[in-house]
Amino acid sequence: MKTRILLMSMLVGGSLLGSGVASAQLNLKQFGLGGGNSSAGAAPAAEGGMSQLLQTYVGANQQVLSGQSSLASAMGMSSAAGQAQQAAGLLSGGTPSVSQLTQVGSTQQSLSQKLTDAFASHASGSASAAPVDKQAFTDGLSSLGKGVSQYSSLQSGLGSIGQMSPSSLLQSGLNPQTAQSASYIAQSAPGQLQSLMSTLNSAVQFASSHGITVPSIATSALKGIQ
Repeated sequence: MKTRILLMSMLVGGSLLGSGVASAQLNLKQFGLGGGNSSAGAAPAAEGGMSQLLQTYVGANQQVLSGQSSLASAMGMSSAAGQAQQAAGLLSGGTPSVSQLTQVGSTQQSLSQKLTDAFASHASGSASAAPVDKQAFTDGLSSLGKGVSQYSSLQSGLGSIGQMSPSSLLQSGLNPQTAQSASYIAQSAPGQLQSLMSTLNSAVQFASSHGITVPSIATSALKGIQ
């Protein structure tokens, strides 16, 4: 039976071990990885399984950034929309580095806060609030909802806290860059999902109170329906 590989923060910074995010580790059994198996077929299987994880994570972030870009455009926030598009460009081609993933995560957090502030400002009747492009807003909700659903699919692998040594990770067939990127995902995905769910919820509430169509993918994502 395939054993679970639980990625900890030893590859991306031991200081995270005490945080709440660090306590939620990703169980990679669903990606076809076998813990510590050094047989001839282990390396290709591990690398292939990890590639699937990275592709899922990258795809989720591309959807999220597309949604944030559309929502920002709908709210008249052209600069924020451009930031989302720039961040999406970091995810194109090859395995993203930890530095790129960190930059994308930081941009997502910043955009989420800007969008939430914009929703509140518009709802309060601010004189500076621009008219909302309802179609662009609906498109943004659709993309953000898809991204949140894809993030949720990663969370199905969250399990009990465990730890493997760096040598065990390498024996499982992971090259250093892939292992570091996967460790970042294991540490960051739970917190990112929580933040994105909050942003999506605020966007759905804003749309509902402003006569904007809310696509079903947005509401189902909030309910945890894949």
